Amino acid sequence: MNLKHNKIAFLINPEAGTVASRKQATELIHYLQKNNPKALYKTRSSEEVSEITADLAKHNFEAVFGCGGDGTLNLISKQLLGTDTALAMIPLGSGNGFARHHSIPLKWNKALEIIENPQISKRDTGTINGIHFLNIAGIGFAAKISHAFKGTKRRGLRGYTTTVVRNLRMEPFEAVVSNENSIWQGETWMVDFCNGSQWGNNFRVESGARDDDGTLNAVIFKKMSPVKIPSLGFRFASNTVSKSPDIYRISGASFVMEFEGRKPMHVDGEAIGFVSKLAEVHVIPKSLNIWTF
Repeated sequence: MNLKHNKIAFLINPEAGTVASRKQATELIHYLQKNNPKALYKTRSSEEVSEITADLAKHNFEAVFGCGGDGTLNLISKQLLGTDTALAMIPLGSGNGFARHHSIPLKWNKALEIIENPQISKRDTGTINGIHFLNIAGIGFAAKISHAFKGTKRRGLRGYTTTVVRNLRMEPFEAVVSNENSIWQGETWMVDFCNGSQWGNNFRVESGARDDDGTLNAVIFKKMSPVKIPSLGFRFASNTVSKSPDIYRISGASFVMEFEGRKPMHVDGEAIGFVSKLAEVHVIPKSLNIWTF
């Protein structure tokens, strides 16, 4: 594999993700230090990731590899919007939802083989209240879990499952979700807006989601008893959730979500804070170049 390419860069946070992904990050770092050390950037903060990526795009790099999870890819992709520099992925996060959506291998050495023959395409991204997202953004329970997960030491699927179990209680709230195609009104406990198909770890929230069709998918979880959540989680994992009567879906280029009170919000699995009464969501068609197999 030829890594002597002066227009490809790798951004890695060696302390992110699970124990297993940190081990993979260490192996990848050693490999790059041996074969192309100039391409390696070890990052420690979101500000550093953004600054380095913006500089690489300014200097017309062919691709920037985001070596991490959806949060890392979010930071990098935001700086690449509207540029010729492509986003490439080596999944080293806890869930790796967007990389899994694009069938990127989970082993770093297999993912790296994309350099041999990358398929370059333009993909959609989205915004929620003006904030960029790449994969999925939302309001309600999933955002509550993102907030809680941020403060835990245990990562990966086991850590995420534990966090969900410990935070099952969330009061449903009245909401209206509408766009040019449809309107839904009722009690919900979360609404996610999907550009990609899954949260991560193969939990597919919207199996039919595409990031090249100029649309997003609003997935509305209706009010339900907490005892139904485990079975719903199983249906997500087994990819049979599309048949659930507890979920309503709307597809389109933009959405307005009106709701009561102040609710938690997440962007690509990262806790963003709280939003009050209104969320406006838009697709940004063909705004990002990415590498896939």
